[in-house]
Amino acid sequence: MARRTVAIFVDAGFFNRLFTQLVDPDMSMKPSELAKRMWHYWIKHVDRKSEDLYRIYYYDCPPLTNKVHHPITNRQIDFSKSDITRYKNKLHEALMQQPYVACRMGHLSTVDKQWGFIRQDKIHDFKKLIRGDVDPKEINPDNVSLRPRQKGVDMKLGIDITSVVLKKLANKIILISGDSDFVPAAKLARVEGAHFILDAMGRTVKGDLAEHIDGLKTHVSRYRRDNASGLEGIKVTPHHQDKKIP
Repeated sequence: MARRTVAIFVDAGFFNRLFTQLVDPDMSMKPSELAKRMWHYWIKHVDRKSEDLYRIYYYDCPPLTNKVHHPITNRQIDFSKSDITRYKNKLHEALMQQPYVACRMGHLSTVDKQWGFIRQDKIHDFKKLIRGDVDPKEINPDNVSLRPRQKGVDMKLGIDITSVVLKKLANKIILISGDSDFVPAAKLARVEGAHFILDAMGRTVKGDLAEHIDGLKTHVSRYRRDNASGLEGIKVTPHHQDKKIP
């Protein structure tokens, strides 16, 4: 049987949030270590016995660098000097040093000035806040940050999948995302004879996306078990979870 060539496409806005909740909920890990763990997760989608990796495409946006006023404290925040900005820049640098990884950057739009919680818990829950179940005085201002919208990421991801498939650079596509906007890319990949596998990180696949993929595969279940037992997920060989969609 001929060996397959695999291309992996990672929607960072989706993947980073869920993956860090599993492996670094306290946000204490160094960017270089997190980058290694992310890469090890992605590479588990490649069967070394019968498949070769073409490339891992990682889609994200550079961090904010503008100045705004905090909605609670009213103090000015210079995002270019923030810990989050420095951390994300170092993470991007570390990822680009990993084998086969190509970082594809969009940009952030802050026109709407939407704010949200960095980490959610029983206090920092937007729905509870709206219902009046949480006293606003209990909110930690350091857990409140601007939530800009990504621009250009989905378009680049869809175009790259199309290009890789049409140029026959890979015949198996792994998409790590939960966004139904990628249905056209999934359709085209399958029409061109490529297998299209979705890793929704254990989330329910909504909309038309479930109808236009060849299967679901994720590796998050072992990470959850390891966290529950106090172990670090990446040091144990994860057991992947397959679910075939008819």
